[in-house]
Amino acid sequence: MKKIQFITCLGLAAGLTSLGLLIGSYSAANDDSSHEKYHVGPSSFQSQEVASNFWSQLLNKSWQYYKTKFMAENSSRVVSNTYGGTISEGQSYALMKSFWMNDPETFQHVWRWTQGHMKRPNDNLLGWRWGGENPASLIETENATDADQDIAYVLLLAGKKWDRPDYVQDGLALTKDIWRYNVSHLHNRYFLKPGTWSGFKLNNQLALNPSYMAPYVYQTFAQYDEEHADGWKQLADDTYETLEACSNLSKVNLPPNWCAISTEAEPSDHGKKRPLKVYFSDVQGAGARDFSYDAFRVFWRMEMDSKLSPSPGRERAKAYLKKHGYLLTYWEKHSYTPEGFTENGQPRTDKHSGFSAGGTLTVSHAVNPHGDSVLYESLLGQYYNPEGYWFNDYNDFLHSVIWLHLYAISL
Repeated sequence: MKKIQFITCLGLAAGLTSLGLLIGSYSAANDDSSHEKYHVGPSSFQSQEVASNFWSQLLNKSWQYYKTKFMAENSSRVVSNTYGGTISEGQSYALMKSFWMNDPETFQHVWRWTQGHMKRPNDNLLGWRWGGENPASLIETENATDADQDIAYVLLLAGKKWDRPDYVQDGLALTKDIWRYNVSHLHNRYFLKPGTWSGFKLNNQLALNPSYMAPYVYQTFAQYDEEHADGWKQLADDTYETLEACSNLSKVNLPPNWCAISTEAEPSDHGKKRPLKVYFSDVQGAGARDFSYDAFRVFWRMEMDSKLSPSPGRERAKAYLKKHGYLLTYWEKHSYTPEGFTENGQPRTDKHSGFSAGGTLTVSHAVNPHGDSVLYESLLGQYYNPEGYWFNDYNDFLHSVIWLHLYAISL
């Protein structure tokens, strides 16, 4: 639910009929482009082994830094520099990183804290924001589907890898409630709802967040949730078309932060799928059409999908990365990646940003993986501090966006 403030009292209070959605203001403290540069990185990868060792050491070093800098209470929760307190998205990143870095102790701390403090009272979904004072508590009880799906996904994987049936049980319970509350069937297709807010269905439209779409996750859910296995597989398959249609809304084919589909019934066509129609979704406020703080995550998810989904999904994900290559094209022409683009392809900043750099790397990796080392050095390596961070030492979201892209290309 990155960088967006949801005002949920509308629809919770009597007599109110709509939900306001506002893009949260981004403070100057989040500007990642004006800091000292550090030159750390290989000049080239002479072999797959060298590349694997480099990524492994870099990711582990950065994970250790992340735990020290951004996590509290014995590395059990991530402190959000944007919201204060803790959000479920941050917890999902900590769980994924701890699993992928083979850190079962931290994984257990994070999950037990998350389960104990963020689980909703009447189901297995997680409220998206915890914090406040005297005492701190769950401030927002609506869920953020990206966080819940990532947590369910990694619980299932961790349970299998570490022989923890309790993790599998928790992950499956969460998976089933995601299906129950966060999956819609419209126009003979399945769609992932961004969360449980009633405002996501407004003015005969269902809002969609492209950066939440993760077919490899749904393929894994299908292996565990036998009751909905066919539905999860269909959602995975339908997601590629949905993501493609949303990305094609912009003039430069970059995914927007938000898009939408109509919830109105279509004329019957004997169960066949009509051409998918998607729209920009503007109820989230200024910036909803941009490629920025939500949409940055699309590329690491598609890179993950190109490595983890079964065929033909992995080929479709790689084809998406190759087709939607504006980030790489812009870098090659201008030698910097701005902090996002408008729907018309105009840069949002005139300074180099780590937020777009990760996506640029994944696009290049899909075309020419042998060029990873040189491009990494130009995009990120010279902005890396040997302590374990890129650009600055205070933005937990920036750190995770970069880290997740690098992990995806390291697979």
